[in-house]
Amino acid sequence: MNMATCSAFSHTSNSEQVMGLLKKTNLLSVLCCFCLNLTVAIDTIRSSQSINDTEYIISNGSAFRLGFFGPENSTNRYLGIWYNNISVFTVIWVANRQKPLKDSSGILTISKEGNLVVLNGQEEIFWSSNVSNSVTNSSATLGDFGNLVLQQVDTTALVLWEIENHPSDSFLPKMKLSTNLRTDQRALMH
Repeated sequence: MNMATCSAFSHTSNSEQVMGLLKKTNLLSVLCCFCLNLTVAIDTIRSSQSINDTEYIISNGSAFRLGFFGPENSTNRYLGIWYNNISVFTVIWVANRQKPLKDSSGILTISKEGNLVVLNGQEEIFWSSNVSNSVTNSSATLGDFGNLVLQQVDTTALVLWEIENHPSDSFLPKMKLSTNLRTDQRALMH
């Protein structure tokens, strides 16, 4: 207890002191719980939202994080997915690997056509999910197995694009690799 609290107690009865302390403690507990609820991981980006270079989304179970990162001693910035709860920074997927951003002006958003896009500060596209069917209302969710899924937001929840169909150089637990022999397209499945 600090000195101000002690001197305030000396001017009141014991029961008033206890009741005052309980009220303060309960209020503090409520505020702490409220603040903790505000830090729940957000695993989805919707059509009206964007993520800038300092923001990220975390899978529902907190296994993976999606956001911007850059290699040490480089100004290049990439949108990627990495393990959220291990001490060694381990990237499992990179969107704009072929076209890095040159500064921290990057934004991940969903275009008006429904594509996930990485834009620079001048709103030039550095990467896109390249979905050919235009959709006006879509969302992208990061799952606990590292899969990012872009889907239509309606009663069908039609999957438009997902990382599983665009594998990187990482193989994750519970993944299976398949290849379409006619098209030679590779796909990862959980």
